[in-house]
Amino acid sequence: MNKEQILQSFLEDELFIERGYVKEGEAQKFKWTDPRKNNLIEVLRMAIDGVMSKESEGVTARKVNSFLNP
Repeated sequence: MNKEQILQSFLEDELFIERGYVKEGEAQKFKWTDPRKNNLIEVLRMAIDGVMSKESEGVTARKVNSFLNP
C-alpha cells in the first residue's frame, strides 16, 4: 500500500464520517495532496509519512508535538 491508500483506509472509518471529518464516500477519492485545514488528518499524514520513510517514533512524535503546540 502507498501513503495515499493508507490514509484513505483510515478516513473510511465510520468515526471520521460521524465526526464530520469527511463526507460519506469522500474517503475513496481523497488524495494525499488534498489541502485540508484539519489537524487530525495532518497528524495522520505525518505519522504515515514517518512510518513509510522509516524514521524513528521519537522523531515523528516531535514533529507531531511541534505541529500541535506551535
